[in-house]
Amino acid sequence: MKTRRTLAALTLLITCTLLQSCYVAKKSNDFFGIETSNLNTLYLIDVSGSMEGIDEGSIKDQVMREAGNKAGNQVSKVIGGKIGNLLGKQVTKEATKLGAVKRKLIPAIKGLPDGKKFVVFTFNNDVTKQATGFRVASNTSRTSSNIFVQNLKANGGTNTLEGLLEALSTTDVQEIVLMSDGLPNSGPESVLEEIKKVNTNNIIIHTIAFGEDADLNFMRTLAQENNGVSITSKM
Repeated sequence: MKTRRTLAALTLLITCTLLQSCYVAKKSNDFFGIETSNLNTLYLIDVSGSMEGIDEGSIKDQVMREAGNKAGNQVSKVIGGKIGNLLGKQVTKEATKLGAVKRKLIPAIKGLPDGKKFVVFTFNNDVTKQATGFRVASNTSRTSSNIFVQNLKANGGTNTLEGLLEALSTTDVQEIVLMSDGLPNSGPESVLEEIKKVNTNNIIIHTIAFGEDADLNFMRTLAQENNGVSITSKM
């Protein structure tokens, strides 16, 4: 009886772990359909509190939540409620807007060709830089960047303008990929006006919107006015 319970718990633990982290081993040559370019790319991630919101419209997220809940319930029945609850939460926490960013960005970074220059910034109330300048893609730089992304947590406000201004002022930046639900604290119009004034070097800004409540008009306009592509996570 004890052996059966142990095997059942182990099986469910492995299932939960695979659902949560199998994307870490994947490699991709594009990011939400945006092909990897030979430009110096700055990945700008919104880590404000709203990015922890559940992305209700994503089928992948719905499946993950359901699997997490079912697995947690099964473990609860077999070996007790506390462990089952912990495992369920472990999977469910990935079914958020920020979780969706991680599941796509980590394989994209893993797929960057050797020699490509890239860097990862995040913003909420303030801007956090994984590195102050561009890094050359290698096994070491790709791995350390993905560890940084994997460990991100969402909290605080959405200072989109500061994030974009820091990104645009980064030496040698040629392309920015903004990942956000597009709900800036300072209001979308003021952000668009300021970026229009500042982006005198015609730096490309791609936008990827997450969540049913995303300000798609803002994200679309920002990309259009800066020679970028606008995509939603629902595609």
